[in-house]
Amino acid sequence: MDEKTVEQSMQLILHSGTGRSMVIEAVRDMLKDGDVAAAKKKIEEGGKEIGQAHDIQTAMMSAECDGQPVEKSILLIHAQDHFMTALAVRDMANLMVEMYAKLHEKTEAQA
Repeated sequence: MDEKTVEQSMQLILHSGTGRSMVIEAVRDMLKDGDVAAAKKKIEEGGKEIGQAHDIQTAMMSAECDGQPVEKSILLIHAQDHFMTALAVRDMANLMVEMYAKLHEKTEAQA
């Protein structure tokens, strides 16, 4: 397999996995301490990692569109799975934080 594709695939996995872990940690911490602002900040930080993964994916797609062959492999497919999962987890975490905040506001208003 092409060494560049291996390196890009591994970086895609690294940044996607780090971002996903940060996002999950943000929600877990929020559920423990109720700090919505901290959760949003940590999700944003995780989003930066996921953004780096997106940049790698975009570079690979651009290279292929420019006629440079990108070898398809199980490793690249695995890397793409990590990236897409990270995106979905980030989006769901944002919704969960928003929902938590609204439910908390409602509960306080009723008290």
